[in-house]
Amino acid sequence: MRYLKVVLCVGILLGLLVPTVSSAQATKFRIGCALPLTGVFGKDGNLVKDAYTFWADTINAKGGITVKGKKYPVELLFFDDKSDKAESAKLTERMATVEKLDLLLGGFGSDSLFAATPISEKYKYPVISGGASSNKLFERGFKYYFSTLGKATEEVRGCVEVANIVNPKPKTAAIIGSDILFTSLAAEGFRESLKKSGIQEVYWELFPLSLDDYNSLLFKVKQKNPDMLLVGSHLKVALNVMKALKEVDFMPKLVAFSYGPTVPDFVKSLGKDAEYVVAAAEWAPNLPYKDAIFGTARELNDNYFKKFGRNPDYVEVASIGGALVQQWSIEKLGLVPPLKEADRVKLMEELHKGDWNTVYGRIRFGADGANVDHPPVAVQVQNGKLTTVFPKDVAEKPVLYPAKPWKERK
Repeated sequence: MRYLKVVLCVGILLGLLVPTVSSAQATKFRIGCALPLTGVFGKDGNLVKDAYTFWADTINAKGGITVKGKKYPVELLFFDDKSDKAESAKLTERMATVEKLDLLLGGFGSDSLFAATPISEKYKYPVISGGASSNKLFERGFKYYFSTLGKATEEVRGCVEVANIVNPKPKTAAIIGSDILFTSLAAEGFRESLKKSGIQEVYWELFPLSLDDYNSLLFKVKQKNPDMLLVGSHLKVALNVMKALKEVDFMPKLVAFSYGPTVPDFVKSLGKDAEYVVAAAEWAPNLPYKDAIFGTARELNDNYFKKFGRNPDYVEVASIGGALVQQWSIEKLGLVPPLKEADRVKLMEELHKGDWNTVYGRIRFGADGANVDHPPVAVQVQNGKLTTVFPKDVAEKPVLYPAKPWKERK
């Protein structure tokens, strides 16, 4: 009888606790994200983590997501995929089936998102990414994947079109890039834009991300003596290319990267050697974007600096934009936690219909999930700062061209 009493007491306690736990879970939105916090893309992934943290902290400071007059705070859960696409897929499965989270946010890297999004599609979780833009992500007929970035081939267009406004216009260009999903497509984008601009391609090479000998690669480029060097890159590749260019004593008149120079560590690591470098971007603090939550682009930039001691990269603001339109869609639909599959289906449908003006700019998803209304921007490192140089109507300063050879720099 003594054992039975213990069991009954435990049963009564559990009976009392279960409603309390369910109620607690229903008072907030639990949102998860798998992204690289370590590994080759660890620095990039931590930027995206900061972006989502900035969004959540801003929303929670106002009480949370407002649904039918009630406030629901946001609880973020981050999972480290260690820069491994297979791990990203496993973590997405875990977030959907074990953690049973209300919502997911997109991580970083086209390869990782390409592996993870079939899982989120299977379990009907909308995923909006501000850190992946390979064209192949949008060619699978998925309904639940969205990107606030433009497609990779379009995203880099400004880096070539800026050459159309310099004098004398470059005549030749070399294209190199790592052979992973985003960077290889960025290289293809450079190639397409060169053809449209009438600039001759004189060298092309895709190389493994694990490449150690950048000097030999850049020496081959130097032998062709192109006016422009266009690089399909992430931060690691961009840093290695710049170091190798200096070591082989070659500086084309214009060097541009698909990604890397907008990450604060680029200028921090290279110092004056980063000068003249051009990079693709889809946001800059001087652009005329704003919303009711974050204010103007400049205000977001300043507030971000106050929180993290650095300015945001455009991928970070693109990630904030994605979290924001998901929030607004939830509020419009009147969805409350815990979200069920039917709720997530409604959310997906609303995201396909919506049209928003945000601090990141206009966001409107096409049928394939790509953002169809976000023009490419080009920035250049000038006096240690990223300066908008294209399009011309929003340029802060003219592009510095040609770049000074290494031996002529102080």
